[in-house]
Amino acid sequence: MKKSMLLTLLLILPSLLAAGVTATYTTYPLHLQSYNSIYLDKYEGIGTNHYQDLMAMHMGRYTINTGGETINNLALLSNISNEFLFSGRTWWNPQSSTELGFHAVAILKFESQLYNSNLNQGYKNPINPTDTSMTGDITIDFYLISYNPASVFIENEEYTHTSGTVGTFSVSFSTGDEDFWNAEWEPVVDESNQPIPAQHYLGSGEETPDEGVPYGDPEFHSSFVILNNEEEFDISKAIGKKKAYIATAQVTISNADTTKPCGVRLTFTNQTNTDTFMMRHENASVSQTIAYKLFFNGSTIDSGDSVDWDGLSNGVFTEPIKVTQIKKSDVDNLLEGTYRDTITVTLTPKDSV
Repeated sequence: MKKSMLLTLLLILPSLLAAGVTATYTTYPLHLQSYNSIYLDKYEGIGTNHYQDLMAMHMGRYTINTGGETINNLALLSNISNEFLFSGRTWWNPQSSTELGFHAVAILKFESQLYNSNLNQGYKNPINPTDTSMTGDITIDFYLISYNPASVFIENEEYTHTSGTVGTFSVSFSTGDEDFWNAEWEPVVDESNQPIPAQHYLGSGEETPDEGVPYGDPEFHSSFVILNNEEEFDISKAIGKKKAYIATAQVTISNADTTKPCGVRLTFTNQTNTDTFMMRHENASVSQTIAYKLFFNGSTIDSGDSVDWDGLSNGVFTEPIKVTQIKKSDVDNLLEGTYRDTITVTLTPKDSV
């Protein structure tokens, strides 16, 4: 899993650029799990358990950062089916298959509250809460929720999809005071400030599960994004031992063994695969460069170095990324302009440590 970030230094007029409302989407291996355990593991029991004692399939998580803006509504454009059927043995009928129904829902987490939405209002669906001011970090999880109680499902059984399609979706937001149905909408963008195209609910990109969905212990899963990337920073704050903030690394862990600590390993490399981070002038004919190091999770990093981020568990974790050890002598006589470097971060999950 890789993510690139751009470091930009403006020597003439340093200033920070507003990122705006940005988002990323993470998919999960499809499996059956009691929503009660999801409510405790993913949400730590905050707010309301909207689907108590039911079974769930977690398709994915949309992570939104408003970048300092206040948004009032989120709209989901989706062609997901109103109902899904899966067949398999149940405790009601353990000798032969029974068809079991599911419906699609979204759970939005904002601050210490959870809000649920049924995704059955046609192509355009409101994501609750509507007409509500929100700023900061927001997550939207998409699930298939059973009509039947979790207790009827048999553990270690696989359930075969028989009908219903998920298709693709996109998310937009409004910032005005108009109610949901009269609001003006803007597309959520990615870290490059580009509108996010339609996303597949399923990691495979298929509209239906291509294999039986198991009810049992799920596989360890981790995902990585870079948030709040400051495309410009004050170089004076990174000279010598000083450290200048440039971004936040966010790792989401799910399905980890709760009896053991787990972690991830992040490897930082530059686009030229050299062992030194180097910002270069936007004009390729300018030979001057700025050497620097990164600082992450207590370690000073050269290009190619790996850092272990241990002591994690199920949940979302963040850690700042900083620039440091720029030599004053390197910048005293630099030609004015924009100096850039592109860093690739590769995540390797560690199931237990």
